[in-house]
Amino acid sequence: THTHIHTHTKRRGLLPCCQAAGMAWDAPDLKPPLQGWNLVITVTMAILYMIIGAGIFYGIEHDYAVQSRRDFLNTQERLFEEGNFSDSQLAIVRNLMTMAATEEYSPYHQTWTEEESDEIWSYGESLYFTLVTLSTVGYGDMSPQTEGGKVFLIFYTILGIPLMITINLSLGGYVISGAIVAMHKLNTWRNWQLDKKKPVATELTLLSMLLLLAFIMTIIFAALLGIQEEWSYFDSLYFTWTTLTTIGYGDLTIENNHYFTASISLIVLLAISFAAASALVAMLTRILHVFEKRRQASTSSRVELVDEPNAAQLGAIEMKDLEGVRAAAEISSEPVGNL
Repeated sequence: THTHIHTHTKRRGLLPCCQAAGMAWDAPDLKPPLQGWNLVITVTMAILYMIIGAGIFYGIEHDYAVQSRRDFLNTQERLFEEGNFSDSQLAIVRNLMTMAATEEYSPYHQTWTEEESDEIWSYGESLYFTLVTLSTVGYGDMSPQTEGGKVFLIFYTILGIPLMITINLSLGGYVISGAIVAMHKLNTWRNWQLDKKKPVATELTLLSMLLLLAFIMTIIFAALLGIQEEWSYFDSLYFTWTTLTTIGYGDLTIENNHYFTASISLIVLLAISFAAASALVAMLTRILHVFEKRRQASTSSRVELVDEPNAAQLGAIEMKDLEGVRAAAEISSEPVGNL
């Protein structure tokens, strides 16, 4: 009895829509964690979660920030009145006081004025803060200063951060899905016959194009942001990169009193980020899948060579069997008297 080992590979699409499209993908599925109405409901919940969280942060931090601002102004005025500084000294002391207030009361990068004092930790800035926090960018341009705000932040992020990660993964999966469907439509329209070519090369080319597109969008966005904020292009590109990677050092940020511009910029950069990350993960998954298939094929062929006799071995066995049959026939044909 000979042992035969057969390996069967189930051909599956990179995403379910690829199967419907008829593409010859055989990479493992990268299904979005949330699909259809589940994704819509979850995104709606996340928006409401941010709106409610912003209201709570506003209620906790706003009054404290305003009072801190007033205390700073009073201390500054007393120092200026009693210090008897010259004009050059006064400019230095004023700068030092502003830096001290920025560090102590609220990381507010723009010099405060009386008119802006009531806008510290406004609801709009609180909403921007929740977006920065749940996206894990964490610039540090705003942070809770009260004990209540810090405690609430801990419990707020327990649910909020996993919620945002799940949404980002799902949207990234849909980006890859849409790109593959678009490729299939172009393949049908232009008659490229991609389904007759190697799926590995086609798939990796598509994902590489997505990464290139994300890189180009990053360069363009950095240029536009530099014009908006009056930054050098290098600083703008540096800020864009630290945001895309969610490093968020906070040494360079959009002024948080421009919270609408800052929020839109952050949303755009996060969209580019999760699309590029999804393409990169898909590429790595595809490459590892190919290596695993080749390893399995190599192992299977080695087992078959060991367990199954080759043609020469079969021929030798047949010759020995034939010689045994001839000898038995010769013995049976001899007369009984000769035995």
